Amino acid sequence: MANASRIAAVDFARGLVLVAMTIDHLPGNVLEHFTPRNFSLSDSAEAFVFLSGLSIGLVYYRRAVAAGLAPVARSCFRRAGRLYGVHLLMTAGALAIFAAAYWFGGANDAMIAPHGRAVVFHEPLRGALGVALLSHQLGYFNILPLYVVLMALAPAILALARFSPTFALGVALCAYGAVKWLGIDLPNWPEPGGWFFNPLAWQLVFTLGVLAGVRWGEAPPVRSPVIQMVCIGLIAAGAAIATEGLGLLPGLRDSAFALLDVGKQNLGAARLANFLAFAYLLATTPWLGALARTPAGEAVQSLGRKSLPVFAVSSLLCALGQAGAEMFAGAVDDRMARGLEFSYTLASIGVLFFLASWLECGSSLLGAPQTAARWFSQRLSRLALTR
Repeated sequence: MANASRIAAVDFARGLVLVAMTIDHLPGNVLEHFTPRNFSLSDSAEAFVFLSGLSIGLVYYRRAVAAGLAPVARSCFRRAGRLYGVHLLMTAGALAIFAAAYWFGGANDAMIAPHGRAVVFHEPLRGALGVALLSHQLGYFNILPLYVVLMALAPAILALARFSPTFALGVALCAYGAVKWLGIDLPNWPEPGGWFFNPLAWQLVFTLGVLAGVRWGEAPPVRSPVIQMVCIGLIAAGAAIATEGLGLLPGLRDSAFALLDVGKQNLGAARLANFLAFAYLLATTPWLGALARTPAGEAVQSLGRKSLPVFAVSSLLCALGQAGAEMFAGAVDDRMARGLEFSYTLASIGVLFFLASWLECGSSLLGAPQTAARWFSQRLSRLALTR
């Protein structure tokens, strides 16, 4: 029962992260000013990766102990293959959206040039091969390639955790240190540079999630008032930097960022510390679990339980919103544009909740009418019995 409650809390947190990512990936809407990235040094990406690792630790570690590592490894590799396929479909869908917007929007280069789209449209063979190899990733579509690699690494992380969680953490820290000191990254192609999310660095937050899941599967994290106070201090410092002291200390953000390691590509140490402070506080306070048990929390949990299709649809809705904003830029005044962006964001979130609810019913397109008919017949029967 306790483990089920923990998984419910994880699904709830993952659902919140998906909503925040949807808002953040629709630039210009008023809601993006209220997501966590505006008040901290970390953002939804750390939470997404950590929660993925946490789920692996909660679910797969026990299976590995009970049935051996081989069946768990096969499950992880199948999951990685599924993620790869979804990523290719998402990328193709996004390119189709921007191509249609370019065609119908008067050949606006803003549709095909930014965020890595230019090479695909101008050099389609090289661009398509790069996408297939995961060495070319569109902007806003680069977290699933990271997840593919991490999912493929998950069996090795679980094997190390079975041998010794401390040893598994040490290996992860050594790989992270190699990235920091040697500049190791997976290369991009056909464009230069490295991956937007360097898997060799981001494996650390994923491994921390796996180890937290292993530990949490046995008992909840130890609540230490001293550690909580340290975490509150780190969060407060991050908020002060991110908001420049609520606007009272202009220039603080730039000055602090010049001193701190906050880069996203290689998982800056300050970002990681800030996120872990949040994670510990949330894990050791009861309010997250209480929220998850409310009716609204149950709806948010459904997003977390169906995270892959919800994330895929969210990404395509965001691409459609970005293309639409570019198409109608200048055609309406700023006030109307803000209103349309706000309305589209709310509608997109509503679509995600509807999708998750529909998927929770376990019905296919052919079975949906039958499910609806059964639902209405049950309600009519109850109504008839009450009369």
